Amino acid sequence: MKLFMRSHSFSFFVVILFCQLVLGGESATEQASPFPGKKSVWNGFDRYDFQVEQFSVLVVVPKNVAAGKPWVWHGEFFGHKPAPDIALLKKGFHIAYMRVPNMLGSPEAVEHWDLFYRELTEKHGFAKKVALVGLSRGGLYCYNWAAANPEKVASVFGDAPVCDFKSWPGGKGKGKGSKVDWQRVLDRYGFKNEAEALSYKKNPIDNLAPLAKHHIPLLHVYGEADEVVPWDENTGVIASRYRKLGGRIDLIAKPGVKHHPHSLHDAKPIVEFIERNASVGKSRSLPRHRNDPVGIRSATLEPSKKVVYKIVDDHELYLHVFEPDGFQPDDKRSCFLVIHGGGWVGGEPRRMYPFADHFAKKGMVGISLEYRLYNKAKGITVFDCVKDARSAVRFIRSHAQTLGINPQKIIVSGGSAGGHVALGTALFDGVDDPSDPLDVSAVPNVLVPLFPVIDTSPAGYGNKRIGKRWQELSPVDHVKYGLPPTIIFHGTGDTVTPFAGAKKYQELAVKKGNRCELVINKQGRHGYLMFDDKLYLETLKQIEKFLASLE
Repeated sequence: MKLFMRSHSFSFFVVILFCQLVLGGESATEQASPFPGKKSVWNGFDRYDFQVEQFSVLVVVPKNVAAGKPWVWHGEFFGHKPAPDIALLKKGFHIAYMRVPNMLGSPEAVEHWDLFYRELTEKHGFAKKVALVGLSRGGLYCYNWAAANPEKVASVFGDAPVCDFKSWPGGKGKGKGSKVDWQRVLDRYGFKNEAEALSYKKNPIDNLAPLAKHHIPLLHVYGEADEVVPWDENTGVIASRYRKLGGRIDLIAKPGVKHHPHSLHDAKPIVEFIERNASVGKSRSLPRHRNDPVGIRSATLEPSKKVVYKIVDDHELYLHVFEPDGFQPDDKRSCFLVIHGGGWVGGEPRRMYPFADHFAKKGMVGISLEYRLYNKAKGITVFDCVKDARSAVRFIRSHAQTLGINPQKIIVSGGSAGGHVALGTALFDGVDDPSDPLDVSAVPNVLVPLFPVIDTSPAGYGNKRIGKRWQELSPVDHVKYGLPPTIIFHGTGDTVTPFAGAKKYQELAVKKGNRCELVINKQGRHGYLMFDDKLYLETLKQIEKFLASLE
């Protein structure tokens, strides 16, 4: 019996060992060393350096690989501003880079990239579509490879990218260029002379049709004062031509920023763009409720660009800008700035995209505002919400020339808590960010509050959230002479922000000699015009009529 047990135990051990070596041995080995070459640690993740042909390559491996093995491929300068890569690694993306320096996206470089792509997709099972990241000259690598292989590209993110070698390194436009790298372009591309290079028709700006045909989404982050790779000669041309081809490109502008620093303080927009457009990712879904026509409209709209108007605690705040057809930067258009609601604690700029888009179609520059949301744990208060809106008006006014806006024709609108914040731009003097240019007025030229939080007393809304200082942020307690012309939309059935507050505000404003109209929707609940397409369109016409009466 003992002999049988010992034999049985030994046999069981042999079977387990056999399973580990034969059935599970390959995956265990692959998990321990999925790539050849030198293993090291990069920002807490395993990094492997090896060679494909004679060229050095590297792959950084996530701790938990996402389904489908999505990956990011850098054109140049791997490791610079690594926050997006680190965030994507945490989401299960691999990061890859092939070092082919000084080839500047030439046909030869594209051929070498082809080999690396096959190595990662065929041998290591990476996703067939890759997210490309082109920082500066890396833009030439990414766009040229994408044009040759559009079916293999999930998205392209350009960070102040070179999109035309005539601009850089050629220096044939506003930039100073680079003589050394210009000679490299002539050599690597096989041009007989400079004239042949200047007539070349396959720079990224000239070769966008394959990307548009395959519906490849693009995102560019750029400094508007870029002296090395002028944005208007590169990103600006790409954006204009790609949109004419029917392509989708998102722009994030950094006013006053040169070629450096790259990236964003908060990498979230970059990470979300790459993740959202990964071949294994999920696309934005439409609003759940059918009785939300404004929300359904918003899901299909995208701004012309996003502009950083303020940085707080290493976090960018954006103006989501909708430009009218035929817009030119030296235009002096009216501006319709609209602010989303959500009780100061929720909501997003997209909610008000339909308003910004509508007035852009009417010839204005439409803007939907992003502002800090109330967060007690982080010390963000309703005062900060108001400060951000006042900062935004000051930014628009002081950057009117580059935004193509008439600084004396700024209309500010907003719904619910956004209506409160809109009113605050004109009412709450002294609620200012210390970094603001206080010599620039935060007061708009017209106000259009929609079912606004207008009374923050215990009888109104937000009293407990604001706290003991509620009266400092209560519009009905700050009505004064000389306010901008105002039209308020409110429903009598509003139990969230009671109608009585709007009525009281309008009466006080008129008594003090202000033009203030109140459009009443009988029995209208809070946000009534957002849930009825007919009422929404009717409201837009009423706003238009009011604005026309001011001209």
